[in-house]
Amino acid sequence: MERIYYNEQYIYVIRDGDYVLFYNNQNGKIACSKSIELIDKDFFKATTDTTIDLEAVEYEQLYLAVSESCNFRCKYCRQKKTSAIENMSIAEIKNAIDVFYKVAKIPKSIVFFGGEPLLNFDGIKYAISYVRSFDDNISFSMVINGSLCTKEIADFLSSNNVEVIVSLDGPARYHNFARCNANGEGTYEKAIRGYQLLKESGCKTGITTVIGPHNEEVFEELIEWAIELKPNSLGFCLPHGNEDNYAMKLSSFDLAHQRMMDAYEILHNQGIYLVQVEQKMNAFIAGRAIPYECKACGKRIVACKGTRFGICEGPITMHDKFFDSVDKLPTCIKEYKKTSPFYIKECRSCIAYRICGGSCVYDKLTRFGRADIKDECRCGLTRMIAEKSLEIVLNSISNIEKCRVLSQAERDNIIDKLERSLN
Repeated sequence: MERIYYNEQYIYVIRDGDYVLFYNNQNGKIACSKSIELIDKDFFKATTDTTIDLEAVEYEQLYLAVSESCNFRCKYCRQKKTSAIENMSIAEIKNAIDVFYKVAKIPKSIVFFGGEPLLNFDGIKYAISYVRSFDDNISFSMVINGSLCTKEIADFLSSNNVEVIVSLDGPARYHNFARCNANGEGTYEKAIRGYQLLKESGCKTGITTVIGPHNEEVFEELIEWAIELKPNSLGFCLPHGNEDNYAMKLSSFDLAHQRMMDAYEILHNQGIYLVQVEQKMNAFIAGRAIPYECKACGKRIVACKGTRFGICEGPITMHDKFFDSVDKLPTCIKEYKKTSPFYIKECRSCIAYRICGGSCVYDKLTRFGRADIKDECRCGLTRMIAEKSLEIVLNSISNIEKCRVLSQAERDNIIDKLERSLN
């Protein structure tokens, strides 16, 4: 793959013999042609994408921190360690939901998180029952450690169509090294039992795996393990936090990125959706832009114990990032929005410019003290996704010899084929 500067724009070129694809990273258009001079001038036009409003604040997601407590003491966790139970009350949960529905333009999802959300299962049951009394369309999801999940809980979540993501860091010997209880004991047996109960109940269930020093060298084993467990989705999470954090001691982010890309095809062929890769790949192929990686940049409200509101779950225990009213959130949102590559000049020539989203804002603020900066250790994966996406387009389109700008229908057809191959 090569990059050229033509007509005051950066154009990426991929070749297969006599066949050539050109990609305009500014407007997301893809063209087939033996020569760039033959491409229709429409390919070079700046696009007016009505789906992109960098300044918009349109809340659509509510994060409910139903419990700030946890029964685990994971080595890479950013949250405070406490044995006290710090749960949202029913009144606080109801108030948060009411506030969300008052300010949300189109409510789409509610996410239960913590701490460990199942430490407040009564609060979760109330929230679902209350919302379902007036909204049948919103989706529910949660991330749990799995250890507290019983058959009763699994059946309830399944019957209410709650998507559940279980944190598992691979086979027992790797998981137990990083994910311990308060006594320093491994937690794999309890966690995997909870996962299996969810699967048996028919719940849509995924796995999230933090990649760190405890498992980065055994990617092939992680993939085999995941295939055996048959999750609907798998997320390989790269570490958050500053350089002193345990999980930041990866030997190489670039190597981790390459291993994730290698895992993509294997997992996709097994019907497992690899979250970090496929979300951005589908956007690239379809021509959709992702100006922000995270919904904290104007689409999310986080509600916590004590009637506190924020936009990012990362600093949940940092009181200066949470307020007593959602009316005070736009100041934080404005700071977070600076993370978009659309605001960072040095990102404009990158092949992944339109789908990067700027990576995790909390990480940038923690490590660099500012959001409007390129996070080099996160760039590699998104570039690899963009390059792989262009290869998929090259191998998928028909009549490649015909000089043209690819239509939306052609691009959507490629996405349809990818999605069908997952099922």
